[in-house]
Amino acid sequence: MFNVLIIGAVRSTAAATESLFRHQMNVVGILGHEPLDKEMVSGWFDLKALSAEHNVEYKGFSKINDKENIDWAISEKPDLIFAVGFSQLLSSDWLKMPTLGCIGFHPTCLPRGRGRAPMAWMILEENCGAATFFLLEKGTDAGPIFIQNSFQINENDDAGSIETKIIVSLNKALDIWLPDLKNGIWNPIPQDESLATWYGKRKPEDGFIDWNRTAEEINRLIKATTKPHPGAYTYFNNQKTIIWSSTIENSIPIKGVVGRILLKNENCNYLVQCGSGLIWLTNIELASGIELRIGDRLGYGLEDEINKIWVVLNRLTKNG
Repeated sequence: MFNVLIIGAVRSTAAATESLFRHQMNVVGILGHEPLDKEMVSGWFDLKALSAEHNVEYKGFSKINDKENIDWAISEKPDLIFAVGFSQLLSSDWLKMPTLGCIGFHPTCLPRGRGRAPMAWMILEENCGAATFFLLEKGTDAGPIFIQNSFQINENDDAGSIETKIIVSLNKALDIWLPDLKNGIWNPIPQDESLATWYGKRKPEDGFIDWNRTAEEINRLIKATTKPHPGAYTYFNNQKTIIWSSTIENSIPIKGVVGRILLKNENCNYLVQCGSGLIWLTNIELASGIELRIGDRLGYGLEDEINKIWVVLNRLTKNG
C-alpha cells in the first residue's frame, strides 16, 4: 500500500482528498496552505478540519518550500505526493522525495492552458476544461499525463458552475485512474509540446469593467470573476461596486450613453449601455447607503475626473 501525502488549499484539494479516502488509499498526511489573507485565495478550503475528520496528521504552511515543511513531509515517508489546487511551485526537494513521484493537477486540456488562473481564462475564452493529473517535473504543468477527463464550457457558465464541473470531472478521473494506480500501473503519456499554450497570472484589479467594451465581453468578465473569485467591479459615487452576475439583453429597442443605467425592472436589475450592446446587472454589491437610479452613470469619466483634480490642485496652489 502506497503512503500518500496531499498538498493543497482549495475545494478541489478537498475533493481529491475525499476521493483518495474513498478508494482506500493510505493517506498519511495533509499539508494545507494557510495564507495570511484567506479572502485573496479563491475557493480556499480548511483542510485542517478535513484532516481531523479522517484522523490524519495535518500541517499548515505559508511557503511550501520552507525547510520545516520539507522535514515534516520526509518524516511521513511518502511514496506519492498529490499537489492539488495551489499555485506555489514545488522545489526539487519535493520532486525527489516520494519513491514514486509527485502528482499535479490542472483543470485544463493540457498541454493547452498551462499556468495561472485557468478557470477565469477558460470562461473568458469559452474554452473546454479538464481534470488532468500529471507527473510533476521541472516546468509549469509540463509533465506526462496519467489521466485527463474533459468537460465543455458554455456561454452560461460562470466561475461557480465551472468549479462544480471541475470537481465532478476530478472525481470521475480519479475513479477511473486510482484502481489502476493501486494495481501498480504507472504509464504517464508525455505532453505534445507543439500544442502547448500558457495563461498568465490574474489579480483582483483585472476584474475592472471597461464599459466601452461589448456587452458580450463584459458579461464574460463578470462570469469569469464571480465567486469564488473576487468579482468584477466598477465605481459609482467614488465607491467600489461589485457586479456578481449579469445577462445580455438582445430585444429591447433602447440605446443610451455608455455606462449609463437605462432601465430598472421589478427584480431590481439594472440595464446598462455598453460600448456595443446592452447588459442587465442582476446581482450588485453596493457600498452602504448607496442606491442606483435610472440615469446614473457607472465608472469614471476620465477627462472630467482629471479636470476635477486640476481644479483642486490649482486651488491649493493659489492658497499655498
